[in-house]
Amino acid sequence: MQFQKFDVSKYKEYKDYWLRCDEYSSDMSFVILWAWQDFFGYEIAWEPELLWMRQTKPDLKWLAPAGSWQRNDWEKQLLDHVGAEADFIDVPKALVTTWQEQLGDRITAVEDRAGFEYLYSVEELATLAGNKHMKRRNRVNKFRREHDARYLTLTPEMTGRVRELQQSWTHDENEFMTKMLAAEGEGILRVLDHWTEMDMIGGAIELDGRLIAYTLAEPVNDDLIMIHYEKGLPEFHEVYQVINKDFCANDAKTFKIANREEDMGDEGLRHAKLAYGPCGFVEKYDVHWKFN
Repeated sequence: MQFQKFDVSKYKEYKDYWLRCDEYSSDMSFVILWAWQDFFGYEIAWEPELLWMRQTKPDLKWLAPAGSWQRNDWEKQLLDHVGAEADFIDVPKALVTTWQEQLGDRITAVEDRAGFEYLYSVEELATLAGNKHMKRRNRVNKFRREHDARYLTLTPEMTGRVRELQQSWTHDENEFMTKMLAAEGEGILRVLDHWTEMDMIGGAIELDGRLIAYTLAEPVNDDLIMIHYEKGLPEFHEVYQVINKDFCANDAKTFKIANREEDMGDEGLRHAKLAYGPCGFVEKYDVHWKFN
């Protein structure tokens, strides 16, 4: 196989393969792979039936291939493309189940709870109705009482303003930044240069002529949207609840399900995501393949 870097000009071609999968995880989103490819050394091989992807930094790990998982030749596919033994990461449960049915004990799968992606009802996020969302409704209402802000649909003309906000957010957090957070910031700036080419949509909160929060999301199909990026200035404590609600009530309202990605094992983030009441998860596994 010939491996190459992800090229933004091939976004639509990649997505055609991705949509043939039985389950969609953000780890297999072109946006995420392209944004993080320098940090993790992501590479892709464009084979006729499946797209084979791997991470080369800090060590070699394979990702779930993109394309139809409904096939009965997985043993041959794996032997031909990754060899007699390989480690996979972030494999969605749907593919793990198929592999286990066909390959038996040649597959060892370990649940990656920190990588589970949270799925929510868009309507529920947009309305925050019911007692379970009372605290979040109160935060949104508090913000609206204290600030005369407005929601804006993201347009190409606003890209420069979003970049300024992202750079400001990065700068504010810089003293405490991890390498991962710094790499995420660099990836976001790359995405902002090409977000319209990748069919992304977004929104922002404007206050006194400046943006104080933004979100960028990727429509996957008619029902599913992935919210990849959501950032707000730290001095506005409730702005994350506001941008989340307003985006779902406006630009994401035609979708049924929002994927708000994983908690990365962070207990505070897990608590916050669970408090929003997910309607499901994209369960993911680390998988070891060994041909007997």
